[in-house]
Amino acid sequence: MDQQDPQQRIADLELQLAQQKRIAELERQLADARAAAGGGQPVEQPAEVSAAQLAAIDEHARRLAQALQADRGQPFGGPAPLREALSRAVVDAGLSQQQYRDVLDRAGLRAGGTIKVGGQVVYQRCDPSDPVFLAPRPRGAYGDQGFAPPRRKLSGAGWIGPIVALLGGGIGLCVGIGAAATALIPSSALWMGPIVCRSGYAMAYNTSHYSYKPGQSGTSVSFQCVGESDFYDVNDLAVFALQSLLAALLVFAALAVGGLLWRRSHKPA
Repeated sequence: MDQQDPQQRIADLELQLAQQKRIAELERQLADARAAAGGGQPVEQPAEVSAAQLAAIDEHARRLAQALQADRGQPFGGPAPLREALSRAVVDAGLSQQQYRDVLDRAGLRAGGTIKVGGQVVYQRCDPSDPVFLAPRPRGAYGDQGFAPPRRKLSGAGWIGPIVALLGGGIGLCVGIGAAATALIPSSALWMGPIVCRSGYAMAYNTSHYSYKPGQSGTSVSFQCVGESDFYDVNDLAVFALQSLLAALLVFAALAVGGLLWRRSHKPA
């Protein structure tokens, strides 16, 4: 019995498949026969739709396509009022299924269910009451139909936040590197002596230890321009600014070299 049940199931499915194929063929033959018997009259008379009505329906479809695109193409996504507005406009205008399908095609949409047997479509319906989907289209299909694909664009004000954050983060990184290098390795700042000191003076630094709590101490660094008989202090802000500028140049150079190496490693052979 266990061997007969699967075989019977296969036989039933093959019978249903044959019936579906036969129904699709009969529907096609019936449509051809009606068109021929009616003296070339189509089976479904297109409704008389004004240009204003058609433009309004196209606008409803375009808005729905944009909403579905924003929802990442979920089959039942998009605001319900947009779907209802499109369905109501189509019903009020009395569009035929072919006219409704043309409207959806222009907006990059499709409606109704599809049953396929192998690679052959045996049943497809396009009715205003059916759910609406984003139709799979190759690149350029939206442009061919006169509709642009929905895109999310940042306005001028939208770019300000990311740019400010990026600049702030970069400046903070460079300032942190410069301050750390100056505090941990004071001699790393002596390169700027010719810039901050007058002629005949050399840049030097002093370190001093201090205690601000019992058992806790710190170290302070100061810079001077020293001459043969006198000296004067260097502005600490100028030292940190020049150190930060040097850190920025080093970071930029490292990023440039890294980008160049990455391009070479990913260059097609």
